[in-house]
Amino acid sequence: MADFDNDFLNIPSIEVPKVFFSEKTNRPFNKCSMCGNLLNEFELHFVEKAFGKSINSKEHELIFEYALCSECLESTREELSEESKNNIEMYFKLYVDVAERNKKLLSKNHIDLNSWIGKCIITGKPVSEEKEYVIGGAILGNRLILNVMPYAVSEKAMFEIQELLSKKTKDFLDGFQKKFFRRMSESAYPMVA
Repeated sequence: MADFDNDFLNIPSIEVPKVFFSEKTNRPFNKCSMCGNLLNEFELHFVEKAFGKSINSKEHELIFEYALCSECLESTREELSEESKNNIEMYFKLYVDVAERNKKLLSKNHIDLNSWIGKCIITGKPVSEEKEYVIGGAILGNRLILNVMPYAVSEKAMFEIQELLSKKTKDFLDGFQKKFFRRMSESAYPMVA
């Protein structure tokens, strides 16, 4: 039996790992980065972090991080064009078999977080070899939900996804980045879709 709890409606989860903590506080996020409201421990929220290598470094460093409450995540998704949402959905269906991935990753006797976020969910390549990558996770209270998320998306996949976005969606995500994040990257769009 795997070492995870099934404490919320029998959804597999583990304690939130430090990689999903805020780098500013070295603690779990406690506020929504968009509305500023406290994150409710009984409501799902989404954390995303982007990492990249600088010219002078071989190590990845944080590019941006944020947490969105479920209400802000939903309102953000509503801003994406239907064309973009459909294209992204088709792209993920083409490259990711979520049921097979979950079966494989949850069947182990021990949950290895690196199995979930150590390789790009699209390409299967190790993110440690990438110039940039993004990780995302769904969190409820102090639990990281193991389902579609957590995931990692490589720079190559981010560029491919960008090509699928409508102008309306790109404009929205550019504005979202400028409003909420400090240092930006050309490929690391927030993956709020």
